Amino acid sequence: MFNDPANIEALKIIPLFLDFNSDQLKKISEISDVIELDPGDTPILEGAQLDYLYVLMDGEIKVEVYIPTRGQLETARLGPLDILGWSSMTPVVRQRTGTTTALTHCKLIRIHGKQLYKLCEEDHDIGYFIFRRIANVAARSWLTTRLQFMNIIIEENKTISQ
Repeated sequence: MFNDPANIEALKIIPLFLDFNSDQLKKISEISDVIELDPGDTPILEGAQLDYLYVLMDGEIKVEVYIPTRGQLETARLGPLDILGWSSMTPVVRQRTGTTTALTHCKLIRIHGKQLYKLCEEDHDIGYFIFRRIANVAARSWLTTRLQFMNIIIEENKTISQ
């Protein structure tokens, strides 16, 4: 997959893996590969099963969620070193919580979610760092989406009261 010394060195610059030693990075590289997307490609579709965690290495991706009566609402723009597909690591909810679309040509590291989850259970140090960072990504995503929904409610209330 992604298991050669140069790729393992590349993993060292990714914040998700900063605290890992060479053996841990090798284990991550064994369940990872690199993919490229063209503008308009959608690696993640809201509501579908999610099998991978991604780290965006180059390019820009937008995240959208569907809102009844509103359609798609953009909730985030992701750039280099951002994580997407974090819900692949949540055992209860493995559905995609939004749709991601490449805005530019993108290069991503794709990590097999079930294998990463298993690795986290086998090596608690890996698990601790992965889940700590994913919790921050999920919390930021939830907060951003919540604030945008609140703005929609405020706008609708203004329209109704006018």
